[in-house]
Amino acid sequence: MEKTVKIETYILANLSADKIALLKQAQLASQQSYAPYSEFYVGCSVLHHNGHIGLGSNQENASFPSGLCAERVALFESAKTLDTNKVTEIAVYATSTKYKVPNMLVPCAACLQVISDLQNRQQSPIKIWMWDGAEQVFMAEDVSQFLPFHFELKKN
Repeated sequence: MEKTVKIETYILANLSADKIALLKQAQLASQQSYAPYSEFYVGCSVLHHNGHIGLGSNQENASFPSGLCAERVALFESAKTLDTNKVTEIAVYATSTKYKVPNMLVPCAACLQVISDLQNRQQSPIKIWMWDGAEQVFMAEDVSQFLPFHFELKKN
C-alpha cells in the first residue's frame, strides 16, 4: 500500500484575513506557554464551525511527562461542543529561545491521534495549519497526511 503525503504551502500575505487571524491566534496562545525546561513555546488555535476560536499552549511539568502539548490543551477544551459545533481547522505555531523550530512543525503523534479521534467523533476532517512565524505557511487537509494508518472507530 502506497501513501503520498500532500502538504500545501502558502505565503502568509496571500492568505485570507480569517486564516491569518487563526494563525496569529496560535502565535498569541504560544505566549501563554509554560516551558521552562524545553524553552519550546507552542500555541494552538482551534476554529469551530460557528467561528469560535479556542486556544491552547503547551504546559510543562518538572515531573516529565506530566505536561501537555498545546494542541491537546486546545482540542480537549474544544471537544465539549463537538455535537453542536464541529472543529473545522487548527493552527499550530512554535518558537524557541533554545532550538531552531522546523519550518513545518508537525504535531506530535499523540496530538495527531487526538485529532484523528475528534475527526472520527464528528465525522468530518480537520485542516491542520503549521506556521513558525515566517513567510511560508503549511497546511494538511486532515490528519491522514501524517497518520495514514491511524486508529479509526468503525461504525456498523
